[in-house]
Amino acid sequence: MAFFIGIQFFFRGIRLSLSSDIRRLMLIPVGLSFIIVSLGLWLVFGWATALADEFVSSLPAWLAFIEWILAPLLYLSGILIGTWCFGLLAAIIGSPFLGEIAQRIDDPAPPSTSFWQDLGPTVQRELRKITYHAPRIAGLVVVGFIPVLAAFAPALWLGFGAWIMAVQFCDFTCEHRGLDFQKTIALLRANRSAAIGFGLCVTLALAVPLINLLIPTIAVTGATLMMKKLLQTQT
Repeated sequence: MAFFIGIQFFFRGIRLSLSSDIRRLMLIPVGLSFIIVSLGLWLVFGWATALADEFVSSLPAWLAFIEWILAPLLYLSGILIGTWCFGLLAAIIGSPFLGEIAQRIDDPAPPSTSFWQDLGPTVQRELRKITYHAPRIAGLVVVGFIPVLAAFAPALWLGFGAWIMAVQFCDFTCEHRGLDFQKTIALLRANRSAAIGFGLCVTLALAVPLINLLIPTIAVTGATLMMKKLLQTQT
């Protein structure tokens, strides 16, 4: 089943990222993740507490009995969503270094261009991905502020996060091969179950403290392996 193939590639990414060739490339992405996620969690703790208090206080009197369920749920949702968002931000900021890892896995031969020559196109590519992610993330944020619908926000974020993470990390391979961003979208849509299976693992792992610092490297490793396979099936 394709869904489990995506999960399999995530765990293959874990194994490969522990190899000596990849470990030495992890230092900068892991350092960036530590700084960004730590700062993000500090901000999210205050935001989640304020949001939960405000939401509970707006409940009508006849719904007061569910406060003990909604308050922890909203607080947990805020922490998980915030962690996910800052994990995505860390992946975007660290994209030049993650792209180097993807290139090393996809093509072991020495690159024909330097890191600095690739920096400009990489930043442009990430801006293109941001224009894809941003409207969809904004829509889910709005849902989180709508009473009743807010209770479904964690499930929506989980499903949406799986797709976004697949797009974010699988695109490095297409970028390295000079393929358009729309090629990434089309290929993942044609293999949606595998993409969701892989992205779901990434999304859940990003919510685990400390482990989430390693996830960008693991994710780009597994995604590159998966995209190599998917692109081979089209040739």
